[in-house]
Amino acid sequence: MSQAPWDRLERRTQAVAERAVHAYAAASPHYGGVVPEHLELNMAHTCREIVRLYVRLVRERRDPREDELRLFAERGADRGAERLPVAELLQAYFFIAEAIWAELSDVSADLPAEAAGTLFRCIHRVAHAGVQAHQEETEAAHGEEREAMRDVVRALVAGEPAAELAARFEIRLADAYGILALRLAAHPTEAVEDTVGRRLAGHRKVHRLIQHLRRELPDALAALDPGGGLVLAPSTSDPAAIRAVLPKLQRATGIAITAGYAYAPTVADIPTAANQARKLLELTREPGEVAVLEDRLFEYQIAHDSEARPRLASIAARLREEPELLTTITTYFATDFHRRETARRLHVHPNTVDNRLSRITTLTGANPRTAQGLLVLGAALSLATAATTPTPAPIPSC
Repeated sequence: MSQAPWDRLERRTQAVAERAVHAYAAASPHYGGVVPEHLELNMAHTCREIVRLYVRLVRERRDPREDELRLFAERGADRGAERLPVAELLQAYFFIAEAIWAELSDVSADLPAEAAGTLFRCIHRVAHAGVQAHQEETEAAHGEEREAMRDVVRALVAGEPAAELAARFEIRLADAYGILALRLAAHPTEAVEDTVGRRLAGHRKVHRLIQHLRRELPDALAALDPGGGLVLAPSTSDPAAIRAVLPKLQRATGIAITAGYAYAPTVADIPTAANQARKLLELTREPGEVAVLEDRLFEYQIAHDSEARPRLASIAARLREEPELLTTITTYFATDFHRRETARRLHVHPNTVDNRLSRITTLTGANPRTAQGLLVLGAALSLATAATTPTPAPIPSC
């Protein structure tokens, strides 16, 4: 086999680099055909090194060694640190491959069969090394960014100064925030016995959720783990906006999400609003629900500790021991105290409902036929619901 094509290609290394860089710049919407200085310095140098590697490989009829790929891994890590999308990195490799093949075709009309195969294997190994390093660097950067964001959220919720910490990581702080306390249901991929697999599945779930949160709520600050956490949405004072976002997040991530919402008109109000949002989350019942104070005034008030709470809990406990009576009083409330509709839903005679209401009076001491009795029973049932709702997770520490 004549080595003339490789000799000529080696002499044309700079021309190949210029061809690849100009083709990349022309195709990129970022550059519009203009080659910036950093492409001349970085991509052109990478291209020259790939040409030299390819010439060695095709002459010696071998695949690249790990030490020959180290430079390209370093370049991939650099591009990851610079936040270059991995698609752009791959695009550059492909343009380099095209430029090498075009130059070979120009210098020789009769290329050996192994020329293409060696080029494909060379680019494959180079691209794999670069993309893998890019991914590792990107994940590390995202991890650092997530930790910084958690630290900022912790500081804001604790009422501590956060401006300096936010500025250090280029996190923009708003003047006001809508506070979301979230509960995240388990994704099917988390239902595995393998601890590592479960942890990775939870990590992916949170990563997807944060990605979609950023699209729907730009500049939101999140401190989440697989069970839930807090999201601070800049200047979101209307709970309707959150109610519109939640279904999108559920569809995009495939997980059920429940939320408590409160508004902090100033940064100083964030601790109080975060506490309120967490308490409201304790009162939520259905996935996709966003609990706000205006809709939960009664439940929110009775959920606070007082001397009356144990007694109300005792009433609820007595009802739980009689499932038939508990279902009846719950349905009675759901039908707005309409005994015939209650009977219809329970598939019983209205007289049976009357009988059960009398038994409830005897059991609890609260008569559901009176306003006072209804208030007591409603408070007990609401307190029982809040007590059986999972407590939201604290701000994740890792």
